[in-house]
Amino acid sequence: MSTEEPGRQELFPVGKVVGFRGLRGEVKIRPSTNSPEILLEITNVSIRLPDGRNINASVECVRLDKRMLIVTFKGYEDRTAVELLEDACVFVSRDQLGELEEEQWWVDDLVGLKVFTTSGAFVGSVLSVIDGGNQLLEISSADGDKSILVPFVKELVPLVDPGAGRIEVRDIPGLLEPQ
Repeated sequence: MSTEEPGRQELFPVGKVVGFRGLRGEVKIRPSTNSPEILLEITNVSIRLPDGRNINASVECVRLDKRMLIVTFKGYEDRTAVELLEDACVFVSRDQLGELEEEQWWVDDLVGLKVFTTSGAFVGSVLSVIDGGNQLLEISSADGDKSILVPFVKELVPLVDPGAGRIEVRDIPGLLEPQ
């Protein structure tokens, strides 16, 4: 166990510890991704405790149960040992993550991309990806005064090309109106 502060930019949020399972030190983590299967091969994590301290831990076992990650850490043998992890945020280096499927992207790779209509008109830049049931692209308007929310679905966002720094959206009536 270490208390070093890891570099934030290289870490991916696994999720938040939301509870425990049984008496053998199993931790329930609500995944921060809608594709939690990419987290099934993680081996080492950085845990940010609610008091701000960071600890590193080795993963003994990880599995999915009803869209919840069930994780055991080496050296945390029982429930009493893991109770200090309640409400902690868990991070992992990106190199431990499974491969993304086609049509999946890292949010960090989308933020800042230029957004154009399918006919080539500049709309703005991606500010964030909002996840709440359905994902939304939050786009700063071309003048930067307001933001535009676009459902992140193939029918409305037919092209995502992080390599080219470009996203295209269909310009249907009312969709690209600033909020």
